[in-house]
Amino acid sequence: MKPLIVLTARADKNEMNRRFYDNDSYFEAVRKAGGIPVLMMCTEEADALAAAQRFDGLLVTGGEDVDPALYGQTADAKTGRIDADVEQSDILLYRAFCRARKPVLGICRGIQIINAADGGTLIQDILDSDPAKLEHEQHLRKPPVPRGRTAHRVQLTPGTVLHSIFGAEYAVNSYHHQCVDQAAPGFVVAARSEDGLIEGLEKDRVLAVQWHPERLISDPKELQIFTYLIRSSRSLQ
Repeated sequence: MKPLIVLTARADKNEMNRRFYDNDSYFEAVRKAGGIPVLMMCTEEADALAAAQRFDGLLVTGGEDVDPALYGQTADAKTGRIDADVEQSDILLYRAFCRARKPVLGICRGIQIINAADGGTLIQDILDSDPAKLEHEQHLRKPPVPRGRTAHRVQLTPGTVLHSIFGAEYAVNSYHHQCVDQAAPGFVVAARSEDGLIEGLEKDRVLAVQWHPERLISDPKELQIFTYLIRSSRSLQ
């Protein structure tokens, strides 16, 4: 049976309605890796716990900034829109799937919310924190790096899942201005960017990356991140 993989919902609104959605690239990556994607929004712990019993794995997707209050800070001037119910849903689902000991993959905002939920901290704006760092929003570089292209390299930690997929070093894309600062207890730092920022975290049944592998799945190695999630989910069926 193909594993059923929960995708965390994102929100936007127009003049008439608010909607929950996620980008088609996440759905396509899960399908191509052999799973069935299911979009979900939960604002009650009981619902998240029920979802973790019924479904096989969780993908915490990208999106808007994480609320700095989650890691004990005040929002700075560059903090973007925060959807409190979306953030609550991410955390409830993440904790429920961890409690059920089912596999979790976090991408971009996903690595950030996972780290904050488990007691880690974030850098609210990379260049404000250290102007010597790279511009990690590749479309803002001069010249811009087009979507679908890689922007910098990461170094992978031996003995990690990411190292087993990519080897010692690999090129990735970059679409973020926030990132992990202090890794939460229990996590191994599995990847760092060439300017030293944390780009990958791992612990038992949890794998999280700062880049967007779903936008690079024409590369078999990037697709392997999703294959790992599906294989881990299938092993528990």
